[in-house]
Amino acid sequence: MTVTVERDDNIKIIAMDGQLDVSSSDATREEVIKLLDGKPTIISLEKVSYVSSSGLRALLMIAKTAKARKIKIIYAAAIDEVVDVLQMTGFIKMLRCVKTVDDAIAELS
Repeated sequence: MTVTVERDDNIKIIAMDGQLDVSSSDATREEVIKLLDGKPTIISLEKVSYVSSSGLRALLMIAKTAKARKIKIIYAAAIDEVVDVLQMTGFIKMLRCVKTVDDAIAELS
């Protein structure tokens, strides 16, 4: 899993690329949390091909950390397979998710 900052002005966009599974979820969670700096943040899941239960936990912990720091966070652009996992597990109700990064930018602007 790679994590990159694609935009860092009034709104930060963090992109994840790869599989968010047991081998990558802890390191990815820590890396993303380090990047939360008070700005509204979008986490692009467009290139995340798989999310395991440990990956779901990582996404939830990132969101909880952002909430505790009073940072607005939106997950965006997840592929259908990831959306299905979020829906089946009920995580879609706990995380703010939108269809596109542009939708997230509009919401945070």
